[in-house]
Amino acid sequence: MKQWAAGLTLILLSLVVPGNATSHSQGIADHGRVSSAGKDAVPNPDRSGGKLPAGLKTRPSDLGASPFAYISRRDLVVPEGLRLLVFSPHPDDESLAAGGLIQRVQDNDGKVCVVFVTNGDGYPEGVKLRIKRAVASSNDFIEYGQGRQEEAVQALCELGLPREDAIFLGFPDSGIDDLWETYWSRGKPYTSPYTRFNRPYVKGKLSRWVKYAGVDLEAEIARVLNDFKPDWVVIPDPRDHHPDHATTGVFVLDALRKLNQEGEVSFFCTQVLTYLVHFRDYPQSDSWSKEIDRAGVRGSSSASKVLAGTEWLNLPLTSDELNGKRRALQAHASQSPVLGYFLNLFTGPCELFGHLDSAQIMAVPQEYALCFNRADAR
Repeated sequence: MKQWAAGLTLILLSLVVPGNATSHSQGIADHGRVSSAGKDAVPNPDRSGGKLPAGLKTRPSDLGASPFAYISRRDLVVPEGLRLLVFSPHPDDESLAAGGLIQRVQDNDGKVCVVFVTNGDGYPEGVKLRIKRAVASSNDFIEYGQGRQEEAVQALCELGLPREDAIFLGFPDSGIDDLWETYWSRGKPYTSPYTRFNRPYVKGKLSRWVKYAGVDLEAEIARVLNDFKPDWVVIPDPRDHHPDHATTGVFVLDALRKLNQEGEVSFFCTQVLTYLVHFRDYPQSDSWSKEIDRAGVRGSSSASKVLAGTEWLNLPLTSDELNGKRRALQAHASQSPVLGYFLNLFTGPCELFGHLDSAQIMAVPQEYALCFNRADAR
């Protein structure tokens, strides 16, 4: 049984529409597309002022005005009419990492959809604090997850999004890495040690067809990608130390990789941005920036060379955007008693995103699947 949340508490104490390219999604082929013979090549992004993909236009920043002044980055400019798809491992990650970006896209007449991969129901410390008992039942965890869904809806309302722009997949909190590593097949699905479910619990009922299996989670992600057809996709950075975060990012990259290989719908021009939440000393000091280029998936060495050249993009927030982000975080009220200090670390004047090119999109999930001898890795 994972005890990530408890460990975190201790630490606190010490992306194109097919066949109709638009101005904000053209150009990624020039930036990072590789031939079929070179899909595993290590990318070499131009850091000397060369062009980024259209829609990721940049300008020099005032280094003294940003909490990320210690890392080489450019400013992210959000074009009009953008379709933004945000993947959030748990309710609150969308507000922590992309609350400002979500508002900016809407203000620029864009469309946003947020996908919550889990209900955040595998958090023993939060559940026990809520029920005020030392021992929690599976029903306690289920009810806690339902409460976090409602908080997520309220948070999105504070960011200007209606309920229908939220998608809850209902996969197991603290089990996303298990689906990737061990429970890929539907033949023997994963069972949550908290809710005791082996399939998603969404909108008050269990799914009849989808199970807690890697193949099913990836299929659900691919379905959302095909339905929404985003210009930009925002995912947890694969180097994030939280297993749910890192593996959610890898799952989305693998879905994009396979969609591109199948050729029916091309996402080669889709921009992929990543965000960090759980990484040592992020975002309050520069220690993380000295380690990130050496880090691989989830703190391992896997894909570390592929990820080393990630371009960082900075989004300075307006006062209105920052206030909206703060209100959204306050809506996640169940998290404040234990993680309030941590949540406040993300209410600074900027948001930071990594930009992955198509070589990285293709290579990262392949390398990480090979770590577990997955037959579908190629």
